[in-house]
Amino acid sequence: MSAPTRLPLNTPRRFYRGGERILAFRGLETPADFDGHRPEDWLASTTRLFAEGGDGVTVLADGTSLPEALAADPDHWLGPDHVATHGVEPGLLTKLLDAGERLPVHSHPDRAFAAAHLDCEHGKTEAWIVLGAEPGASVWLGFREELPPHELSALVEAQDERLLDALNRIEVRAGDTVLVPGGQPHAIGEGVFVLELQEPTDLSVMLEHRRFGLEEAHAFLGLTVDRALESVDRGPLTEEGLATLRRRWTDVSGVGHALPERATEFFRAEVLSATPGAPAVGAASFAVVVVVAGAGTLTTTGADATSPRSTEVGRGDVLLVPYGAGAVQVDGDVTVVRCMPSA
Repeated sequence: MSAPTRLPLNTPRRFYRGGERILAFRGLETPADFDGHRPEDWLASTTRLFAEGGDGVTVLADGTSLPEALAADPDHWLGPDHVATHGVEPGLLTKLLDAGERLPVHSHPDRAFAAAHLDCEHGKTEAWIVLGAEPGASVWLGFREELPPHELSALVEAQDERLLDALNRIEVRAGDTVLVPGGQPHAIGEGVFVLELQEPTDLSVMLEHRRFGLEEAHAFLGLTVDRALESVDRGPLTEEGLATLRRRWTDVSGVGHALPERATEFFRAEVLSATPGAPAVGAASFAVVVVVAGAGTLTTTGADATSPRSTEVGRGDVLLVPYGAGAVQVDGDVTVVRCMPSA
């Protein structure tokens, strides 16, 4: 398994609509029986859905689940330094997400809340790398004004548009990056297609839930409403604060970070952008490699740098590259994003 592995489609059914953009990006036809509720492609996942059937774990082409493969040879897959610090767990969930409708206003617990109330070491800080967006498409992030606890409770009880209206609206386009710290309320608008990195949980507090038919036990993680709302950052998230959470990943030339610096505590997204005669190189790491533009060749050096393997790649390809594959080089006219655990 030292060569890059092409990842199969892994689209568990969700409560909201989407998925056609994922299929198109991956170069797949939309099946005649497509149910319109496959808006997320879970890439190299060791995580299961909190509800909705518990699916989500990646099964490799040989029938082995990814957790089984990691446990069988953790140093090869993750690297000895990662295993010594974090154990046999990547600490990362990567997704393609196609918002076929506006997602509900929701938030995710941070690590402290998850540890205190959900018996989980990970919260769910996440980041969106925008691959495509319809004209005028938007996301929403953080309350514009501070909300006292009783006002937040009243908005959640009312379940009306005032909840969305209280958030900062951000118009997005391909090339944008947005970091969403644990606790920050947010929503993704219809017509937005992202590559998403997040902590490896499916913990969401659904501030907006009735219009999506979600039961309260699902919407509030089995906690009381008041307890769950303690996980929500009540603001304000100012323009200055928003600026620290945004970046343009398409501004990277050659090799560079797609995400704001503060994301590195949780995960990394490295852009490798090659042009003819100017390859881009990244160090050995467990990585989900998503080809976001162009076509070319991805070469891994091997653990001892003497056994290179080359793979032809093009936009829409998704590969899992173990640490033991060695350094990675991309050649041609191609851009990839390497989604990796925290350093």
